[in-house]
Amino acid sequence: MSNKCSVAPQWVYSEVDVADNSTTVFSGPCLLRAAWVTTALSAHAVPILDGGASGTNIGTFAASAAILDKIEFYDMRVETDLFVDPNDAGTGKIIFLYAPNHDGLAGSGYSV
Repeated sequence: MSNKCSVAPQWVYSEVDVADNSTTVFSGPCLLRAAWVTTALSAHAVPILDGGASGTNIGTFAASAAILDKIEFYDMRVETDLFVDPNDAGTGKIIFLYAPNHDGLAGSGYSV
């Protein structure tokens, strides 16, 4: 019997409706691969943060970003929480592709 387990990331996605205002995409550390617009954004920039509303800005979609505009994060490690903090009047939708971190094994789903 083999006790092998995969530590390859298990990528998941989450769609954020910018009209919902500030949103925690994932609560906890994760690897962030990419984000792209699925419904055109209004004339407001959309910051992507690590650590909530007062966290570190790790990327921003420009105001009026079009469908399929994309930001590549190249598996950036988000240390705290993956968070979006758009303008209160912002509209549009963005998909985030990320791998949750489970007990140090990014996206593995296994506890150690």
